[in-house]
Amino acid sequence: LPAARAERYARDWRLPEDTARLFAYEPEWGDYFERVEGDARTVANWVTELRARADSPAAVEPAALSKLVALVEARTVTAGNGRVVLDRLLADGGDPAEIVEREDLGAMGDSGELAGIVAKVIADNADVVERIKGGNTKAMGALVGPIMRETKGKADGGEVNRLIREQLGI
Repeated sequence: LPAARAERYARDWRLPEDTARLFAYEPEWGDYFERVEGDARTVANWVTELRARADSPAAVEPAALSKLVALVEARTVTAGNGRVVLDRLLADGGDPAEIVEREDLGAMGDSGELAGIVAKVIADNADVVERIKGGNTKAMGALVGPIMRETKGKADGGEVNRLIREQLGI
């Protein structure tokens, strides 16, 4: 029954209550969720993302979504570019890794390239840097945007924030 299923999702898979109820009361999505491999909460987020884009879970094979989840979890692709891959899966199907390769959607590696981009954006935005050093950490968003544009969305947001903090000494 849906109530028992929702309780099981919340208890055993530690899904948020809303998500557990969604999968329990829309059994086709709950069945699909159970067939996708990966961390349960991450899988739930991606199944919810798919549900927002598709009328039916049959639009993307569970194995394909499992591969996409694995790519995002391994940080081979950013979550933002993962959504681009999901859109391609919906439109054309295929293998997520091949889509990432074909469309050059892979995340930036640990090379110094990202650190250089961060340094350049910091140097170009002295006014924002002063606000950040003055205690307005929300102003970091004004640096993150240009960095993400420069990297075409390939940089990990957490790593970008870490590098900004490191380079600014905060």
